[in-house]
Amino acid sequence: MKVKLNLDEGQKISLLRTMEAYTDAFDRAAKWGYQNKVKNKFAMHGAIYHSLREDVPTMGASMIQSAMYAACEALRGCRIMKEPQRRKHAAVRYPWKEARVWFESGKVSISSVDGRVRATFVQSDWSRSYSDWTIKASILTYDKEARTFYLGVIVEKKNAPETQPGEVLGIDRGLNNLAVCSNNMFFDSARVNGVRGRYAKNKAELQAKGTRSAKRRLRQQAGRERRFMACENHRISKTIVNTDFSVFALEDLKYINTNRWLNKGMRRKMSGWAYYQLEWDIRYKAEALGKQVILVDATCTSQWCSRCGWIDKAS
Repeated sequence: MKVKLNLDEGQKISLLRTMEAYTDAFDRAAKWGYQNKVKNKFAMHGAIYHSLREDVPTMGASMIQSAMYAACEALRGCRIMKEPQRRKHAAVRYPWKEARVWFESGKVSISSVDGRVRATFVQSDWSRSYSDWTIKASILTYDKEARTFYLGVIVEKKNAPETQPGEVLGIDRGLNNLAVCSNNMFFDSARVNGVRGRYAKNKAELQAKGTRSAKRRLRQQAGRERRFMACENHRISKTIVNTDFSVFALEDLKYINTNRWLNKGMRRKMSGWAYYQLEWDIRYKAEALGKQVILVDATCTSQWCSRCGWIDKAS
């Protein structure tokens, strides 16, 4: 879950300096791992932990470990083919002890290079519903344009709700229809495509203009399309999960962007298709209600009859 922090100017400066120190530790660990071809966090910890504590003295022990582990993940992601790079004010991963959150009172206590930063966040009934959940970690992000900090809190509940008995609902995700369910429930994409087309047209015109006012408008519009799609996916997933079905079957679209038959135009459409965001929204909403999500092979799922097994390309 994501909460907006209420901070004064001094607290914002402290957190910005913390991000810079975290980036410094990350860069040092990534450089050593790339030069020595090491991506294992235990090997890196034994080799450079103490030297990192001396080179970045403003960071605590757990934050140094967090930066090292993040560097190891980046090295594994690029298979040590290049040295990972990180923005100066990129997101910082906090262990649960370094970023305490109290949902009942709406308060947070975050570790920084200048000590603990104690502040409040914007509360809602939705955030209070997680008061009995266990906090595992937190991710601090910074919006440069709005000069605002957000804290993404990862929570866990070991006592999951009891599984509800019921039938299976098949869900097909697509470009023409965002979702088509096996109970004849359709979610058309005409409105979504219209909004996305308008944003694309405005972006192309402003980029072609290239003036200072055009660039200012581009910064103002940044993120609007992403937030619109997130809202639509939340709306669709909430409607689907609140049906009487207890199991939701989705296509496994993990490698759909690697298909060779995709042309340039189709790849452009696929790049803006938020299919995984819809899957994630369905997953956590279903889990909170004691329901489950399963993945099936996507091959011919739109052409295959679930009763007799006949496959027809015209279906």
